[in-house]
Amino acid sequence: MILRSPGFEGGQLIPWRYSSPAQNELPPLEIAGVPEDARSLALVFENVDSPLGPVAHWLAWNIPPETHHLDAVNLPPDCCVGMNAFGKVSYVGPAPPEGRPRFRFVLYALDKTLDLPAGATRQQLDESIADHVLATAELTGYAQRPEQDD
Repeated sequence: MILRSPGFEGGQLIPWRYSSPAQNELPPLEIAGVPEDARSLALVFENVDSPLGPVAHWLAWNIPPETHHLDAVNLPPDCCVGMNAFGKVSYVGPAPPEGRPRFRFVLYALDKTLDLPAGATRQQLDESIADHVLATAELTGYAQRPEQDD
């Protein structure tokens, strides 16, 4: 399974426009190679370099397995969005105060549709997908505040 973005190359800088201080917009994502027996997809966007451990910035599930493209405007109708680590049921883009922390999107192909309400937490999502993951794909980038012109 493959997850990529026309908005940034894997392992490279995630453009600032996708950050919460800027446009706070979900980068466009492209999905390919989903297993034929997948019943749904789930997606997690997280800061993997947080001192607290991985911090979820966005959670989504019950994405149809035939989905090939996701962006801030075109989420599938039955897609559920969960509560991120900031207590919001929405996408919160990266906004590191300093440094260049890594962020990753993790896509899960699942053998079932999740019976999980919108607004569920990362822990609830993790518990729901346990033993139901057919395949995973990752897209990693890093975020960095742009230098300000004084």
